[in-house]
Amino acid sequence: MKNRTLYLHIGWSKTGTSAIQKQLDSQYETLRSKGILYSKSMQMNDNAHHNFALAFGGIVGYKSKYSVAEALKEVDAEMARSSCNSALISSELSPFYYNNKLFCDWVSQFDRVKVIATVRRQSELLLSLYNQLIKDPQVRFQGTFLQLCFSNIAKVNFFPHLQRWADKVGDDNIVIVNYEDGVVDSFLSYFDLTVDSNASEVVVNESLPNSVLRQVQLQNRNVIDAGLYRNNRDQVINTYKNSAEKPSELHITSGELREIDNFFEYPNNVLANRFTDRNVLFSKKNYKDVYVY
Repeated sequence: MKNRTLYLHIGWSKTGTSAIQKQLDSQYETLRSKGILYSKSMQMNDNAHHNFALAFGGIVGYKSKYSVAEALKEVDAEMARSSCNSALISSELSPFYYNNKLFCDWVSQFDRVKVIATVRRQSELLLSLYNQLIKDPQVRFQGTFLQLCFSNIAKVNFFPHLQRWADKVGDDNIVIVNYEDGVVDSFLSYFDLTVDSNASEVVVNESLPNSVLRQVQLQNRNVIDAGLYRNNRDQVINTYKNSAEKPSELHITSGELREIDNFFEYPNNVLANRFTDRNVLFSKKNYKDVYVY
């Protein structure tokens, strides 16, 4: 019997996950020929396996259509139908699955578990997350960038999270894919895949221009209807898209972005030393102020 492996791509958010998931779904048959299932039933709206992750606990605006037991049973059934001995589950909303007894019982059928983490410089990740949460009509984030940073400090400190996973699966089964190395190509190469040019032509999860973020928030004060929020957001984008006016209000300073990365430099480099062949996780960067309308 072939080695049965469960690959868990746990994120993080805003590290190229959507583009990776688009590629994995487009190469479903190639993965299947390697004995690896990239589940269809666990996909939610896009190609991410949020139906799997959210079965273990929902988040604001989103919930799974499965219970934990149903999700695990469905993955088993899909593996059987596709004649796959291994499975790849990809969701940046992944919780620590080992907290769930049903998962612990289920995962014992696999010979090994590989945890794949896509990581990105925290200042870039948080700015991209800030953009995403303001863009999303289901979330409608009205806070400041600083508020977002403080509420996510623990979440984007990669090392403690990966140390916890390593305690369950072993250091050798932690795989780090670095955003600045070309995250899609690097991720695919782990499975001996190359980029599908047809899938790469599709723009996945496009961000708003950072310059309009403040105006999107201002135009949606007290808006709770997702459709109205989306219309207001798109109107703001169209208003400023071809504007000769330049954004002039300083919103986030280069110094603030630099200090975010300085704060995480030590645990990042501990991570690099423990789980990669590097001493430093991220290279040096020149920071720029963020101006808004």
